[in-house]
Amino acid sequence: MPPTRQYRYIEPEPRRGMRTVVIVLMLAGVAAAGAAVYLAFLRDRGPSARSALEGFAAAWSRGDDAGAARATSSPAVAVKALRANRAGLDGAKLRASVLSVKERGDSATSRLRLAWSVPRFGRFAYDSEAALVRGRDNRWRVVWDPRVVHAALDAGTRLGTAVDRPQRGQILDRRGRAIVTPRAVVHVGVEHDNVSDVDATAAALAGVLDIDARTYARAIRGAGPKQFVEAVTLRERDYARVRARLRAIPGVETLDDTAPLAPTRGFARALLGTVAPATAEQLEKLGSAYGPGASVGQFGLQARFERQLAGTPTRKVVVRLSDGEQDHTLVTHRGTPSRALRTTLDIDAQTAAERALGDSSRAAALVAVQPSTGDVLAVANRPTSAAFDRAIGGRYAPGSTFKVVSTAALLRTGLRPDDTVACRPTITVGGRTFKNFEGEAGGAVPFVQDFAQSCNTAFISLAGRLSASALPRTARSFGLGRSVKLPLTVGPSQVPTARDRVEHAAEMIGQARIVASPLAMAGVMATVAAGRWRAPRLVAGDPHVAGAPLPASTVDTLGSLMRRVVTSGTGTALADIPGTVIGKSGTAEFGSGNPPPTHAWFIAARGDVAVAVLVERGRSGGSVAAPIAARFFSALGSASG
Repeated sequence: MPPTRQYRYIEPEPRRGMRTVVIVLMLAGVAAAGAAVYLAFLRDRGPSARSALEGFAAAWSRGDDAGAARATSSPAVAVKALRANRAGLDGAKLRASVLSVKERGDSATSRLRLAWSVPRFGRFAYDSEAALVRGRDNRWRVVWDPRVVHAALDAGTRLGTAVDRPQRGQILDRRGRAIVTPRAVVHVGVEHDNVSDVDATAAALAGVLDIDARTYARAIRGAGPKQFVEAVTLRERDYARVRARLRAIPGVETLDDTAPLAPTRGFARALLGTVAPATAEQLEKLGSAYGPGASVGQFGLQARFERQLAGTPTRKVVVRLSDGEQDHTLVTHRGTPSRALRTTLDIDAQTAAERALGDSSRAAALVAVQPSTGDVLAVANRPTSAAFDRAIGGRYAPGSTFKVVSTAALLRTGLRPDDTVACRPTITVGGRTFKNFEGEAGGAVPFVQDFAQSCNTAFISLAGRLSASALPRTARSFGLGRSVKLPLTVGPSQVPTARDRVEHAAEMIGQARIVASPLAMAGVMATVAAGRWRAPRLVAGDPHVAGAPLPASTVDTLGSLMRRVVTSGTGTALADIPGTVIGKSGTAEFGSGNPPPTHAWFIAARGDVAVAVLVERGRSGGSVAAPIAARFFSALGSASG
């Protein structure tokens, strides 16, 4: 038996990847000696460089930035950088894949394919390089370098996004004049960290501004550190009025800015709408073109034509310095420019409408249209704080303004203006008693006087001349009961066929189930002025739609009757307006009570301008609504006469 010998092999100096190996060999021949040499130099190398890099890429791809950082040579530095870059790309999702790995001893080079899915930007993909090194523990690690994330980065930069939004498109009037333009505003609010007594600050602001103190206090408490919590945005002129009072409130701060605004706060507000920072719900509805910080139309034309007026933003992936300042752009996705919206409104007519309604907070509306085209010239509402556009979307009994339609139907039966039609104090139909407003009666007088004084009993006494379908049919000639298409919600008018004699009698004076908006009644007035109904238009590019012409004799007679209203009837508030003004008053009952409450109406025309005025809960059309119509024409001037 060959002798047994023990040998110890010790590396001359420790090297990475080597272990001291003690080998006991039974030297039983050459084969045993060869095995001893092989085992002595055997190394335990562990996983490959590719395997390590794939682990890094997998962790990074699933959003585990900390796990990816642990696979690098500098975990603490790497995790901060990986998180900063992901946050800079708005929380983008990443798909990182290994393209190639080349090992050379204890080092390796590699290429990665990085494909980011950036919110509101889309795909951002490119190739990246990474070096790897094998440590004393035989583990491969990615050598941390900011260029692993992107070749353009260094220790003082990170990836980021930028948004360039086009200036919002203007809303123009019929002549191309800008109604809504960028105007100076002041944002009033507080910085979260600078408020010591939230409730006291909110209450103090509510004492100066039109805000709810409790709601604002909740907003302050829910804000993040250093966050500016806006209470209200004021026009520069409005801010100047309360500046001293606001400055006296501890913690209040202001930010100067511009915003797309009309000439005054109430100027066609319900129609034009407003622009404000988008809510979370709006952002979800509008889609990827919008993001935090975007301002959008809240109602009216600003909301309806949001995409046209806003355009779409140009979005960029950029390199930012550590302080957040943009260094340079890596890739750009071009947006689309905004486009102006040309309306049929007329700034002069709208200004006149606003002056006519004045500063009253009483619910009221005024609509002016151009009879020759159907173009809507002005739409004013009170109160201006409400987004509801009662001028276009409201539905009310038109009362005696509907007598224009009733008269047109009666003229077709052969009624003549000089026919005697008694105006009695009361009249009973089917057990229901109708009376004139405030009990007035004119006795046996010509119909022209009945019309001028708006005698209810005279019209009801003529109801037997008309079939149940006559009023609905005639009303369509004036636009009532027709479908009207506008870019905003329109309150549909209706003149249904009367179900019985009582309802038929009530319809003669614009009651029962007849409803119309101020816009629709302005259309009735415009039909008389132009001799045919034309569908209202609000956007300059919309098509013109017209009804059949009325008989010339009917138009002439109605014009004569409505002139008498202004000169000696219920519309004498307009008697001194220059030019030939025609009109009709209306007092419409609604609800219950004895007597029931009333809405006041007046419709009028001068030249190529027709107007309808509604005052909710007004006592009578002649005393309440007619003076507003007079102020409108006075403010508009003689140019339209």
